[in-house]
Amino acid sequence: MKPKFNVQLPKTNFPMKADLPQREPGLLAHWEKIHLYKKIQERNAGGAPFVLHDGPPYANGAIHVGHALNKILKDIIVKYKGLRGFRSPYIPGWDCHGLPIEHQLMKEKGWDKRKVGRVPFRHEATRYAEHWVEAQKREFKRLGVLGDWDHPYKTLSPDYEAGIARTFYDLFEKGYIVQDKKPVYWCPTCETALAEAEVEYADKTSTSVFVKFPVVEWPANEDAQRMAKTPGKKVSVLVWTTTPWTLPANVALAFHPEGRYRLFESAQTHERFLVGDPGWKLLEEMFGPGKANAPAVEGLSLEGLVAKNPLNNNDSQGVLADFVSAEEGTGVVHIAPGHGEDDHAVGKAYGLPVLSPVDDRGRFTPEVLPNDLAGVSVWDANPVIVERLAKAQTLLKEVKISHSYPHCWRCKNPILFRAALQWFLKVGDAFRTALIQSTNHVEWIPEYGQERILGMLRTRPDWCLSRQRFWGTPIPMFLCEQCREPLRDRAVFDRVVAEFHKHGGDVWYEKDAAHFGATGPCPKCGHKGHRKEEDIVDVWFDSGVSWAAVLGQRPETRGTKRADVMYLEGSDQHRGWFQTSLLPAVALTGEPPFGRVLTHGFVLDGQGRAMSKSLGNVIAPQELIQKYGADIVRLWVAVTDYREDVRLSQDILDRVIDTYRKIRNTLRFLLGNLGDFDPARHARPLDALEPLDLAALGAFNDALERAARHYDEAEFHLVTATLADGFCINVLSEFYLDVRKDVLYCDAPDAPRRRSAQTAFWIIARGLAKVLAPLLSFTAEETWQTLREENKLGADDNPESVFLNPFPTTLDLPRTPAMAEFLRARRAANEAVEKARQSGAVKSANDAALPLTLPAGGPLADLAPAALASFLGVAVVRLEFAAVEAPVPGAVTAAPGAKCARCWLWRELTPAGLCARCADAERAVQPA
Repeated sequence: MKPKFNVQLPKTNFPMKADLPQREPGLLAHWEKIHLYKKIQERNAGGAPFVLHDGPPYANGAIHVGHALNKILKDIIVKYKGLRGFRSPYIPGWDCHGLPIEHQLMKEKGWDKRKVGRVPFRHEATRYAEHWVEAQKREFKRLGVLGDWDHPYKTLSPDYEAGIARTFYDLFEKGYIVQDKKPVYWCPTCETALAEAEVEYADKTSTSVFVKFPVVEWPANEDAQRMAKTPGKKVSVLVWTTTPWTLPANVALAFHPEGRYRLFESAQTHERFLVGDPGWKLLEEMFGPGKANAPAVEGLSLEGLVAKNPLNNNDSQGVLADFVSAEEGTGVVHIAPGHGEDDHAVGKAYGLPVLSPVDDRGRFTPEVLPNDLAGVSVWDANPVIVERLAKAQTLLKEVKISHSYPHCWRCKNPILFRAALQWFLKVGDAFRTALIQSTNHVEWIPEYGQERILGMLRTRPDWCLSRQRFWGTPIPMFLCEQCREPLRDRAVFDRVVAEFHKHGGDVWYEKDAAHFGATGPCPKCGHKGHRKEEDIVDVWFDSGVSWAAVLGQRPETRGTKRADVMYLEGSDQHRGWFQTSLLPAVALTGEPPFGRVLTHGFVLDGQGRAMSKSLGNVIAPQELIQKYGADIVRLWVAVTDYREDVRLSQDILDRVIDTYRKIRNTLRFLLGNLGDFDPARHARPLDALEPLDLAALGAFNDALERAARHYDEAEFHLVTATLADGFCINVLSEFYLDVRKDVLYCDAPDAPRRRSAQTAFWIIARGLAKVLAPLLSFTAEETWQTLREENKLGADDNPESVFLNPFPTTLDLPRTPAMAEFLRARRAANEAVEKARQSGAVKSANDAALPLTLPAGGPLADLAPAALASFLGVAVVRLEFAAVEAPVPGAVTAAPGAKCARCWLWRELTPAGLCARCADAERAVQPA
């Protein structure tokens, strides 16, 4: 029977099996019970400000992995800043208005937009949105995200809608918001205008046509008249369009002022066409070489030409435009100011009529010419128009093409450009310049984010703010019943804001204009009587003014400088929230609403494909939490270089889980070896620690410095690489902890070098809990609470939560050999022992005698042979010193003596079969 020895084996309540799905809810309950978020804010009340402003997710449906990625990234930053002492409130938000909820309710209830009342619908929509706010809130909290969950901002709340109205009025009074009739993106399915951010592009097969516009009048200039007088058949201007349905609204033909235009005469039919260079090439492909029976003219000479619209015989005027391409089409562009932004600009410059005979559903109105198209969908009208052109012999060619075409982001159907009276936030040249310059005052992460948003700002059109829907914040404008002139009365505006703040936007539809004080005469026509605008504001405006409605109003964020505000969202938000926040902020304050903008990529599957139900590759965060726990999801986020698109698959999760296990086992080993350690009695001063323990703390110092730098730069994958791979695995698990087992298990409990090792373990365990807390929040808290329960916290530690303690700082350590020196010597020793083991000279390192030559005066020269043997893992070290650059092991032989029955090292033994160290240790633990 083997004798029983008193060795100090690890002992802790921190379990090896994480069991995170069952354990994490208890930690959440603890945070709730102690009001953790509130206490963090109180603790850091005097700290430097830092605000990560939450871009609001949409309150419709359960969260997906993209939400999890976004919220966890934000949470890591906010928690890190909190540990650093920053006053860093986090106010979660929700985007609650818009088409998805409206569509869903109309579908669920079987309602018709034209029959249901606005207010009853809005009440039902509020209930629906609030339900999903609460559902998503629970899911975000389950991920371990800390924030002011009891007081989030919601775009449907009365105070927020008041903020929207206030900002709208401010922009209106400064001249940025105007009402105008101009083409906008229009979804005939959803029956509403769309903003640029609500438009998606997808391939569409369209009918393109080459159409003849017979010339009836030539300009009076010499070049044009020379062309007009050449003999032959009548001349037709040839145009190409992919939208035949816009031809009824044609009023002009655009030529490039510097383009070259010629008369092409077909050798077959003798038809004559006025075209630019690309049109000439096209006609030669159709008819063979053509005859140029007149000198070429510049487009400038064709301004004022008059042709006939072949569909309705209306005049079509020759105009000039720089956007006419010399590479495609015919070199001539058909202009319909009611159906295109460029067309509208040309029409405005020439005073042309804006024809847009299309209704909300995309059907031709009675004003259309030809009249018999009235009531026909524009899409259905395309083949009808093509057939008529063919019958009139004004269709030269019809071609089916596949091209990128705008579609509605919500219903996924093709949209159209349609002139309608709408509210716009104007983006003029001076404002555009201010917007572009403002981006230089922002730190963009990654840097290419600035160029991305600049590319959009340089070309962005006016922002169409109005929507012809029910569910949103009302556009709070009063219009003269007679002339539609907007009311400009600040007292009335303030009354509306106050009413919104008290009752919410519903009051707009419940009360008449007089209730808000809009009773005075129209300043333009003198008519007494105003009506309220019925449209709602674009939901992107809702969230785009959050810097004013939230940051500018909440006590904890009011007065925060823009330089101290960060926005963090997906890369698609350069086009969305970043831009729609920038416009009103620069217009009203002259500066961007943020000082730092960080973007992340999209979540793809393991093969780099977008996740979709049709592919069956969707991974729901709820399933991951239920199966593995939130900390595994958090670690997946932390190990990912999120600035590009990120991947998620079972293989990736398996690797994350393996990393987690290694971190957890490291923590457990540290905690387990503090079983009999009382910090108040046993912690040793730093200058009394063993060199190897100091080296371990030095390595921890290095890891802390690198981790802090990577946290500051939001490079969390480098934080985890530093802490997990670089320190926990490479330094601790694979070397230091293994080496220290003998001392911790077999030395006498109060042996100086054992207490030295425990002191280092204690410092590292507490430090790791704090430095890992932003990433592995639940595991870090579990570690901290284990330290508390086992009475291992220091006198200055806050026992309630790891998050109520400061981020660990580096220790001022006595000069000692770096961990790299120990590791280099260990590797050399391992190689020598393995060679001896394979040759049969020794059975293991425990019975090995290692001759070792060290550099004279080198880092390890002052260490005692016994200390060297301990960290090299051999029985005996025989030291020599020479002029070598690195430790040089000699031929390993069997150590003298025999194997100690207690520690298994080869030593000279006592009669009891123990080495002297173990005999002393056994006596020390025997009862007196």
